[in-house]
Amino acid sequence: MVIGLGVMQPEDLLLHVQALKAAIESLLDGWTLVICSHHRRMRDTAALLLPQLQFSASSTAELLALPLPETGKLLVLCDDDSPDGGAAELMTQLRERHGAKRCRFLLCLDTAIGGERLVRLWRLRPDGISCRESCGSGRLLQCVAVLLRNGRYEDPQLSDRIRQLLANTPLQEEAVVLSVKEEQLVRLVAGGRSTREIASQLQVRTDTVRRRLSALYGKTGARSQGGLLVWGLEHGVLRQPDLACGLHQRPGQDHGAAAVGNRHRSGAIHR
Repeated sequence: MVIGLGVMQPEDLLLHVQALKAAIESLLDGWTLVICSHHRRMRDTAALLLPQLQFSASSTAELLALPLPETGKLLVLCDDDSPDGGAAELMTQLRERHGAKRCRFLLCLDTAIGGERLVRLWRLRPDGISCRESCGSGRLLQCVAVLLRNGRYEDPQLSDRIRQLLANTPLQEEAVVLSVKEEQLVRLVAGGRSTREIASQLQVRTDTVRRRLSALYGKTGARSQGGLLVWGLEHGVLRQPDLACGLHQRPGQDHGAAAVGNRHRSGAIHR
């Protein structure tokens, strides 16, 4: 779906935004709105535009530590800049914990995001992809309204890039597509986790982790752990911040998380 706002006079834009806010309010029954962004400005902007936001976090670890409701649907607005795996880790963890059918994701990405990373995130099938530079306008509200109606949205700038990247991807490279679990394993290795620590988090045996790593080496052509990480960087599975960035931090250890409202009430974000 393509959303076009055109050029509006300030008073027209204000009326348009007010109408969008009213539409969103009417669609919120059964939904919980969540924002996860490493950027304070984005969290503040979302809070101003969407006073119904109930939970705010700056990283995946913070978000996982929050008391998200166990029923109803979750609409999560996020970027790809959190220090613990970005949007890929966030989507993987929330889908695993709350179920894929309950979670919808709107990614607000930098227009300069690397091509390989953009394609990797697209392959994880978020429900919406938007340019972060547009989030301060009514476009963010329109995207939210589309997702609340169970629609999908891709920013034309980013979707055009994705099509071009896919068209130019050699068949042998396109064939090497990691599963969600395999990508998560690569991120855990990049974060400096030992085999024992990975096994503990994934709740499997250490020899199972070793077998999965061996399979990853075979699938990617990497000959060592370092080679696997280089492959991950080159193919968008990893970002530079993912390398020994603290993926080992367990939910609940970061005290910066802020739950806003609770299961019994909705409210604006308090700071």
